Amino acid sequence: MVIAVIMVLAGITFGISRGVQNAQARAAAKAELAVIAQALEGFKSTYGDYPWVTGDPTTPANAEKLLLALTGFAILERDSTSGNVTLEEVNSDGARKSFLDPTKLSLSQDFGNPTNAAALAGIYFTDPWGNPYAYVYAKSSTTATWENFGYVLFSEGADSNSSLGSIATDGIIDQDHREADANIDNIYTGE
Repeated sequence: MVIAVIMVLAGITFGISRGVQNAQARAAAKAELAVIAQALEGFKSTYGDYPWVTGDPTTPANAEKLLLALTGFAILERDSTSGNVTLEEVNSDGARKSFLDPTKLSLSQDFGNPTNAAALAGIYFTDPWGNPYAYVYAKSSTTATWENFGYVLFSEGADSNSSLGSIATDGIIDQDHREADANIDNIYTGE
């Protein structure tokens, strides 16, 4: 009887501690998303627009480009002949402007003291579950019908799943998207 009571109490304790850990991870993700969002606004006020990053928003390569932009190792540049705006890496450490302190956020690797963009290869922002934060700003795509006034920044949550659907083309997150099984635990900026 004593062993049964101990087992029941252990089960309750384990369940509560797991819930507390999940709540802490969600709170950490929300806080980091807020810091990244503030840095994105700083980038926009300096360069006139948000970083134009192309590719699958949920991949480390996309998150790496976002880190380069927000730490000042990439800037928006307009091609003089075509007029296209792209995110271009800059290698000089002297004049770069960082919009956040990356050492205060979760990263895939130690940030160190880089002197050029190449030194940051493989480093990107990660959520508490070890996944890259997803960043979508499709205004840069010529085929996109971007309707959002800004960007979409989110964590895929504990299950590491998301379905981008129309977010990648129009930037609108509707209730059906939020309630889809793959998106139920996603954490979006500003939540």
